[in-house]
Amino acid sequence: MKKGLLKRVSAVVLTAALAAGMTGCGSKGSAAPTNAGSPGEGKTEKTVLNVWHQWSNDTNELKKKYDEAVAAYLAENPDVEINTQTLDTEAYKTKISAEFAGDAKGIDVFYYWGAGTARKMINADKLLPLDSYITDEIKGKLLEGSTAAFEYNGKTYSLPSFSWYMTLYCNKALFEQAGAELPDTYDKLVSAVEKLNALEGVTPLASGAKDGWNAAFIYQALALRTVGAEGINKMLSVQAPFEGDGYAEAADKVQELYKMGAFGANPLEQSNDDANAAFGTGRAAMRLMGSWFANGIYTDKAVTINPEDVVAMKIPMITGKGNETDYCGGFVESFWVNKSTKNPEEAAKFAIYINEKMGEAAYESGTGFSGWKTEVDEKGLNPLFVQIKDLLSQGKTSVLAWDTSLDAEPATIHNEQVQTLFAPGADTGEFIKEHEAAINK
Repeated sequence: MKKGLLKRVSAVVLTAALAAGMTGCGSKGSAAPTNAGSPGEGKTEKTVLNVWHQWSNDTNELKKKYDEAVAAYLAENPDVEINTQTLDTEAYKTKISAEFAGDAKGIDVFYYWGAGTARKMINADKLLPLDSYITDEIKGKLLEGSTAAFEYNGKTYSLPSFSWYMTLYCNKALFEQAGAELPDTYDKLVSAVEKLNALEGVTPLASGAKDGWNAAFIYQALALRTVGAEGINKMLSVQAPFEGDGYAEAADKVQELYKMGAFGANPLEQSNDDANAAFGTGRAAMRLMGSWFANGIYTDKAVTINPEDVVAMKIPMITGKGNETDYCGGFVESFWVNKSTKNPEEAAKFAIYINEKMGEAAYESGTGFSGWKTEVDEKGLNPLFVQIKDLLSQGKTSVLAWDTSLDAEPATIHNEQVQTLFAPGADTGEFIKEHEAAINK
């Protein structure tokens, strides 16, 4: 596997790996126990929990933190064995969906996304409600407003780990070379793209549009400004239809930026990894990404730019639209319990534990904001994450990523349709019709 900035194993490779199952992806030190779940003479019976998550790369700070948290849990619970399996994000989503199309017998606890993403599993009665395991002490440790994405039909199916914040990362050294101003408005963004295009070998804004969710981030950021958070949240929660000029205006602006060369010559050939690498090596001046990206600027050995040159910006404003306090992000990622687990009590206990520990770990490592009130050491926060923390403190109304809020089918259509805007001859009218058909039915 080649080294790369914030490297994620490609979906293509891992999709092929799915044929071999996930047994080869078990984390170090968590091989299946010889006495797993089957007591025998002279052996100690243990409760075995099969836990799946998406941090498959050993350079991922959260994978290291997860392994540390599991080791601590096992030290305090010697009668438990944790068998961890991992895959990279896109392959992981595919594999989880396939497993839960059946009864997912090999999964007790798993990492997943709340809101619309988990709704299909909720409706199919695949997930275990945690209400009877959430004590008053646990409730008292939760950050207010952090559980909304995990509540369905009056029941709580998971607890938060950490939230994220969408940021426009800018390399101010390249902006200075181009004589461009850091963009806090769309007009300044357009002006910056024009000037950055003059720098040889530099893409103004690395999009990673080969991966649908990367392309969707660009559109969702612009729609946040042309529609506003309140309107988008009503649409995502089916309280309002997908309609209005703001959605078309955002699509037109993606196309405008594409035609200007903002995303390079062939953005649909550039993946998330490619875009991260371009920014980290100074071949791209901007990258629109979640707060988790900040940590890699300091820790990834493939990064060659000076971290002090990176500035965290809000999504540029579009004159007269939306509120500056609107932002993309929020609590949606967490660990859940398979309702068919043979060990519901132990699985629920571990799920609650690992959500809290990963929330703390994400904050300490500068990748996300914990949903728990537990005190953590802030001395190690990187300067870029501190900038993002300040931006978040100015936010009031958040919008989750659309593909985690919409049901699975419209979410897929949304990501695919946004990718069409990163190619010549895009038809924004057709883009709107496809969204109306998928979301408004």
